[in-house]
Amino acid sequence: MMDDYEHEEPYCCFCRAIVMEPYIICKGCMVTAEQGPVTLCLHCFAKGIEFDNHHSDHPYSIVKNNFPVFEHNWTALEELQLIKAVADCGYGNWGDIAHKLRTKSHQECERHYNLCYIDSPRPDMPVFADKSIEVFPRPVVYKLCEDPPRPAEGSMLATEMAGYMAGRGDFMTEHENFMELDLRALEFDADGDEDKLETELKLAVVDVYLRCLKERRRRKRLARKYGLINQRNSRMRGKYDPVIHQKIDNLRVFSQLVSPMDFDLYSEAIRYEFELKREISSLQKYRRNRLTRLRHINVFKMLSKSRAQHYQERHLLNDVLNHVKDENACQTWLQRQATLESLGKATSGHLPNLARKSAPPLEISELPGYDQLTYREKELCSHLRLVPAAFLEFKSILVSEANKTGTLRLAQARQLIKIDVNKTRKIFDFLVVEEYIKKE
Repeated sequence: MMDDYEHEEPYCCFCRAIVMEPYIICKGCMVTAEQGPVTLCLHCFAKGIEFDNHHSDHPYSIVKNNFPVFEHNWTALEELQLIKAVADCGYGNWGDIAHKLRTKSHQECERHYNLCYIDSPRPDMPVFADKSIEVFPRPVVYKLCEDPPRPAEGSMLATEMAGYMAGRGDFMTEHENFMELDLRALEFDADGDEDKLETELKLAVVDVYLRCLKERRRRKRLARKYGLINQRNSRMRGKYDPVIHQKIDNLRVFSQLVSPMDFDLYSEAIRYEFELKREISSLQKYRRNRLTRLRHINVFKMLSKSRAQHYQERHLLNDVLNHVKDENACQTWLQRQATLESLGKATSGHLPNLARKSAPPLEISELPGYDQLTYREKELCSHLRLVPAAFLEFKSILVSEANKTGTLRLAQARQLIKIDVNKTRKIFDFLVVEEYIKKE
């Protein structure tokens, strides 16, 4: 048995290091006589290494020989190590064999090897004898059954599935659904007495109908091939960011130009690119705030949140300190405090209102629609504290309305977009200056 035993330790096909369990075996690469299965260590597998015909999206299996084979306290990995140690050290050198195993004593190694491999070796797995298949005819009992599960007609699910009937593999409403009506009264004269132009017209109608049938088959093939009515795929796409979801929906019309797998890979690449850009933007923000260690980010977020909450709480003392150079503001605050201390309640006298501090510019670099803005539009949205997607919508409404009549008035703009009139005026003036619209 020792002469027939051959053991070759598996190694990583990329870094050429001997792999330790657990390790990865690729199931997508073909196994050849010159080269066995493609094995990868966990380090290379985690990096998504690709080489030769191996790609990171291939199916794989994890090799872990931690299950018992003969005895419950001996794993398959220990069995392999025992056989290799006996082949290297020779039968009887149980001390050296136990030193190689490191998990068993020499008495345990000797007892287990003699018991399982010499005294009572396990026979091969039994082969079940083929039995002739005997068919006993049985009567087919027909019984009433309920309707197969399908969405009710007119329900929300039926609308989302575009009237698809899974039992028939067909749609309730076909493409050009009334095309057959053009053929029901079509007749050809068998005697050949009808006019040639009339015959050509009838043949053209038949040709149009045949093209309609081809288009129906093409649409069904695309719907089945790309899973357009698969609600599970729709729910998975709903987990994407709204911006990414909108981009993928806009590109879906071009999906018929590539294979479904390539389109899914491209969609995932777009989502990954968006996440990378968002992460890079966050890191740039932290770097602008002089952060150089990742462990400082949590403290920075906590302090930023505390500062934002503090700014939301407006105090009179903060207003006075912000206008400390204004003597009237300081005198007003002192009079108010003196009145409250003397009377114990707010004074009824008229006190001039302090100037309200303007809100700081909004950070819009991580908001939807930021990449679609120009530099001047980004500054405008930041100072007006507008979400870029909302600004693009307002801009589209005003520009389309101005294109209808050629000009646009500020009063019309205020009726079209129901927001703060001051913001509407600034957006209107900006579009006029940038020559998107003409002022009446």
